[in-house]
Amino acid sequence: MGTENYQQILTEFENKASLKQAIYRSTAEVFALLKKQLAAIAVKLQQDYTAKDPSVEVHFNESNKFEGQLKFSGDMLMVSMHTNIFTFDPSHSIYQTKYIKDDDSLSYCGIIYIHNFLADSIKYNRLADEGSLIARILINKEKHFMVEGEGALDFLYQDFANNTVTEEKLTDIIERSILFCLDSDLIIPPFAQVKDVTLNQKQSMLVASGYPTGKHLGYQFKAETEQNNNL
Repeated sequence: MGTENYQQILTEFENKASLKQAIYRSTAEVFALLKKQLAAIAVKLQQDYTAKDPSVEVHFNESNKFEGQLKFSGDMLMVSMHTNIFTFDPSHSIYQTKYIKDDDSLSYCGIIYIHNFLADSIKYNRLADEGSLIARILINKEKHFMVEGEGALDFLYQDFANNTVTEEKLTDIIERSILFCLDSDLIIPPFAQVKDVTLNQKQSMLVASGYPTGKHLGYQFKAETEQNNNL
């Protein structure tokens, strides 16, 4: 079989399929390193603080190949790797950089997410509880990366062309994420907002060990904020 369409399929396999497999491998390697750093931070926190106050639990759990959880006191930092590969919207400013103009394939990325949940949400399987996305790490085939996130994580790691993955940078991202979790407290909802409840809802709360709860961090990426402002 040697039709023009068939030859184009072979070309697209090389341009897209093999490329995405390479990015997947790069992302998986970075994710493994991220989990290694999370485990190291958990051990260090145990040594440096848990001895002072054993009631403050700190431990790392690799729940599966694509997810890891760092529990510290009442918080859970959950990291997860998406199994698919993405590229940016054609209007994204990244296409104006020399790095991407020189090689468009560098715009394809794997994604690692960093979420914050309450530890009790996981412990009691409170499926109605809400978590918040603190940051996402975008990694290309060269293991260059950028971070979109909250606070300093929204601008510290934007230089896609020059940001390469290192243990030190991943540790910095983790530590800033932990600090963001610790700085975000649960807010008591207005009484009027929670005073009415059906029996079914109350029974569900008992099964789930409490009222549905979430750490509303007021988090929005810049693009989401701009989109909302345009509505």
